[in-house]
Amino acid sequence: MSGFLVVNADDLGVSRGATLGILEAHRHGIVTSASLAVTTPGYGHALTECVARCPALGVGLHFTLTSGRPVSPCRDVPALVDEAGFLRWRFLPLLAALAVPAPGRPEVLAQIELELEAQIQRVLADGVRPDHIDGERHVHLIPGIFEAVIEAAVRHGIPFVRFGSDIGARLVRPGHVARLIGSGGFAKSWLLTALTKRDRRFAHPAVRTAGRFASYLYSGKPGIILERVLTAGPSDGITEIMVHPGVPEESRDLALGNREIERYLASPDRAAELSACLAARKWATGWRLATFGQLAAEPGAAR
Repeated sequence: MSGFLVVNADDLGVSRGATLGILEAHRHGIVTSASLAVTTPGYGHALTECVARCPALGVGLHFTLTSGRPVSPCRDVPALVDEAGFLRWRFLPLLAALAVPAPGRPEVLAQIELELEAQIQRVLADGVRPDHIDGERHVHLIPGIFEAVIEAAVRHGIPFVRFGSDIGARLVRPGHVARLIGSGGFAKSWLLTALTKRDRRFAHPAVRTAGRFASYLYSGKPGIILERVLTAGPSDGITEIMVHPGVPEESRDLALGNREIERYLASPDRAAELSACLAARKWATGWRLATFGQLAAEPGAAR
């Protein structure tokens, strides 16, 4: 069996605008799946306006350590929050803190495991059975965190975690190079690809991943990703395409404790991603659109 495609929208619930974009991209575009953040003010809106109204949408956990407020009481996770009670970590400092053994590392990891369980318990309590886990800003790939995510997935019967091989390098054309260098896309892709290769050694047979992933390199540029991947035709196994559609004007005046993510959600680029997701259905001929939950029950869906 081949040609399975999951088009997963990250950031469900991070803002009202992100949720509305995902809702539109699912109903009228190519999005089959979404990753739900539970630490942000838009979580309740996402449950009522998207999850409850879109039974065919696959929903997973967008594990978050970089924006919003923890589900755990702040007193239980002091290493994860700032003085205002917002989740304080950013990807590179967190990677530096956890990549090598150091004093304080076990305590930080223990608090991360506590918060991960709390986030899973929140979605379960609200009637959501997540079919996958990934991380906001890809924090789930960081050594130590990845092992905790895999253990949690096994414990709760969550069938998929994102650690597939990035196929973004196959999409590069000469006209893209300058922009990718300027945006830091090559450095980001190299780092995240190195982490996924490392993480595969710590995976568990009960937890699967989409073998082909698009794309760390082209994150935020779905017009290129969707057209090139889809028009190339179906590939063996499972392909995941990551998108971030949104309605920027509905993502203004956010209070997430992370200015970078606040600007990202309010950027016109999110509307461009939405337009790309709507247009992409015409390129999907021959692909088998699916959710991770459907693939978990599909015996012929290899990685």
